Amino acid sequence: MNTYLKNKIRMFGQMSMVLLVFCTTSLMAQSAQHTVTGSVTSSEDGMPLPGVSIVLKGTSQGVSSDFDGNYSINVPNGNGTLVYSYLGFETQEVAVNGKTSMNIALAPGAQALDEVVVTALGIKREDKSLGYSVENVAGEELTRVAQENVLNSLSGKVAGVTLNSTGGTGSSVSMVIRGAISLSSDNQPLFVIDGVPVTNSLNNIGGFGSDNRVDYGNAVSDLDPNSIEDVSILKGPSAAALYGSRAGNGVVLITTKKAKDKEKMKVSFTTNTVFDVPYRFLEQQTRFASGLFSFSPESQGGSYLLPDVQLSGGNGGPELDRGYFAVQWNAPVDANGVPIPTELKSYPNNVKNFVQTGITTTNSLEVTNSTEFMNYRMGVTNMQNTGLVPNSDVNRNSFSLSASSSLNDKLILSTNVNVVHSYADNRPASNRGANPLQWAYSTPANIDLGLLRDYDLPGTDVLTLAPGYNNPYFLAYGVNNSYSRYRVYGNMVLDWNISPSFKLRSSYNLNSYNQTQETKMSPGYSAESNNGTYGISKTDGVETNVDLLATFTKDFGNFDFSISGVETLCTKRIQA
Repeated sequence: MNTYLKNKIRMFGQMSMVLLVFCTTSLMAQSAQHTVTGSVTSSEDGMPLPGVSIVLKGTSQGVSSDFDGNYSINVPNGNGTLVYSYLGFETQEVAVNGKTSMNIALAPGAQALDEVVVTALGIKREDKSLGYSVENVAGEELTRVAQENVLNSLSGKVAGVTLNSTGGTGSSVSMVIRGAISLSSDNQPLFVIDGVPVTNSLNNIGGFGSDNRVDYGNAVSDLDPNSIEDVSILKGPSAAALYGSRAGNGVVLITTKKAKDKEKMKVSFTTNTVFDVPYRFLEQQTRFASGLFSFSPESQGGSYLLPDVQLSGGNGGPELDRGYFAVQWNAPVDANGVPIPTELKSYPNNVKNFVQTGITTTNSLEVTNSTEFMNYRMGVTNMQNTGLVPNSDVNRNSFSLSASSSLNDKLILSTNVNVVHSYADNRPASNRGANPLQWAYSTPANIDLGLLRDYDLPGTDVLTLAPGYNNPYFLAYGVNNSYSRYRVYGNMVLDWNISPSFKLRSSYNLNSYNQTQETKMSPGYSAESNNGTYGISKTDGVETNVDLLATFTKDFGNFDFSISGVETLCTKRIQA
C-alpha cells in the first residue's frame, strides 16, 4: 500500500472519529433535554381543553395547555410520568418512556359535578351550582415535594394562576389569577385561612442604609404547608362578593387539618431535607481582563508597554490565559517597592465558588384524637434554612391547634389557633446596592474572588479591589439584616342548627402580627456615606372580623333553594 493511500485512510479514520464524537455528544444532549409536546382533548366530544394542568409526577415542574389544548414540557432524560388534571375530568397519569409526542383524551368525571366545595364564609355548595370557576388542591399535593412556602407548592397545579418569587427561600411570593387587571396594585387575591382574611401584599421591604433593600417575606410565607388540608381558588370577582372590594382579584381559601369524627388517637412525625444546588448562572465573558485596551506582546507586532488592567476600564483589557503579564491589584513588590507583573489568568467560576448549597430541613409532629366530647388536632413544625448566599438563613416555628365540640344536638363550638415565629439572623439585600450577588458578578474575570474572603484589614478598612468596588464577602458577613416576626391568627366559631333548613353561624376571626427588623452595617460599604449604620424598626398590626351568617336551604325535589345573609364587623390597626 503506497504512502498516499495510507494517508487517505488515516485522514478518513480521523474524520470518522470526530463524526462519532459529535454524534455521541448530540445524543447525550438530546437525552439530557427531552421535550414532550401534544394536545389534550375531551374524550366525549373531541374538543380541546385549555388550562389543563400537566405536571411531572414527583416534582413541582408543570405547565398548562394553551387555548387550543396544546402543551410542551421538558422531561429530563425522557423518563417519568406526566399527570394530566382538569376540573370536571378524571385525572390521568401517562408514562413518557422516551416519547416526544403525547396526545391525551380526558374522560369527564362522574363525581366531579356533584362535589361539594367550600365557598366564601364557609358556605358549602355543590360545584355544579356555582356560577364561577373553583379549583381545589389537596394538602398531600402541597407536600409531595417539600417547599417552605405554600404558594411555591401550587406551581403548575392550578390553571390560570401565575406565581412569582422575589428571591430565595423566605422571600415574598405573589400570586395572580387570570392575569393582571390593575396597574396600581399587585393584583393578588385575598387569602382566607380558616375564615381569617389575610392580605398577602409585597410591601414588606425594609433595611437601613443606602440601597440596602431587604425582602422579609409576606404574610403567606408564615403559613406551615404541613398543616394544610386543602386549598380552593375562587376565580373572578363574583366568586368573592361576600368579602368586598379587596377580593376583586379572587379568593384563595385555605383550610387547615382537623381531627375527624370517631378517629382514634394518632401521632405522626415527618421530616424532610431539601438541597438547593445552583447549577445555572448568568453568562459572563471570561476571555478578557479588565482594562482600556487589548494587548499583544512586542514579538507579535504589538506594544512594548505592559497591558493596562485598571478595574475602572471595563472589560476591554488583554486576553487571558495567553501567558501575558501585567501589574494587578494584588501584585507583589520587589526590594525597591516596585510592583511585579504577574500572569493574567481567568477565573470563570467566581460566582459558582461564592454561593453555597442551600439546605432546608423541616420536622413536623402532629397529634389527632376524637373523643365523645371533643375532636382535636395539635401540630408543631420547625423549619430551618441556610441560604445560597453565605451567612444567610431563615427559620420558622409553628404551632397549630384545631378543636370542635358538640355542646348539644344543635350547638357546635369550634376553634382554630395558629402561632408562628419566623426569624433570621441575616437576610441578604436584594436588587442593586448592598446585594452580595451583584458584586460577585461584578468581579473582573482576571481576579480570583476567593482572595477577598478574608476582608478584614487593620483598623476599620476592608479589603477591596478599587475605590467604589464592594467586597461581596464583606456584604455577606459585614452587613446583617435580622428580623423576628410573631403572627397569631385563628378563629372561634359557634354553629346553631335551628332546624334542618335554617342555620346560624357566628365567628370571631383574628389576624395579628408583631415584627422587629434590625440592620447592623459595619464600616466598609462604599455607598454608605456614614461609613456604617445601625437601625431598628418595629411594626404591629391586628385585624378582627366578627361575622354573623344566616343560611336557609330547602329541597323541593326537582330543585334546591338556598339563600344566605351575612353581617360583618371589621376593624384593622397598623402601628409602626
